[in-house]
Amino acid sequence: MLQKFAITYISIYAGIGCKLAQFVGCVLYADDILLLAHSLNAVRQMLRICEEFATEFDMKFDSSKSVVMRIGERHKVKFEPLMLAGYELQLVQSLKYLGAQFVAAKKLKCSVDNVRLEFYRTFNAIYSRSKGAQSEMVTLQLFKSYCLSFMLYATEVMPKSKHSLKRWIFV
Repeated sequence: MLQKFAITYISIYAGIGCKLAQFVGCVLYADDILLLAHSLNAVRQMLRICEEFATEFDMKFDSSKSVVMRIGERHKVKFEPLMLAGYELQLVQSLKYLGAQFVAAKKLKCSVDNVRLEFYRTFNAIYSRSKGAQSEMVTLQLFKSYCLSFMLYATEVMPKSKHSLKRWIFV
């Protein structure tokens, strides 16, 4: 109920956000909130709305877990710090949201390095323990069960460019 109210208020009534496939200002999943805006002033307005919302509904934001990441032509330009509940938000070059790793750049970039690391770690563990196994089908089933999910995780949000696909080629 509160989440629907927050999304509706920030996206529609306040008119603040970004145009992706549709107009989006606030993405919520469980207790994770992602604010999207086209300018720093819009982000400041959104943070102010969040503070008012938290005050009205007796909630608190954990400012130590809240960060800011800038994407676009000006992603390296310094700016006045953004504040939430009296605390300065940390500027980061990458962040993880719902398991997908996003990187600050001129365009939205999704990093698969952490997922590739987990894939190789899992694959090597299965491969090293199955060398003496009598059944290749068991090894293949273990690979399919444990490794395939790492290869496919967050592919919906990854850009489909030749460069990003080459990073998944296994030699």
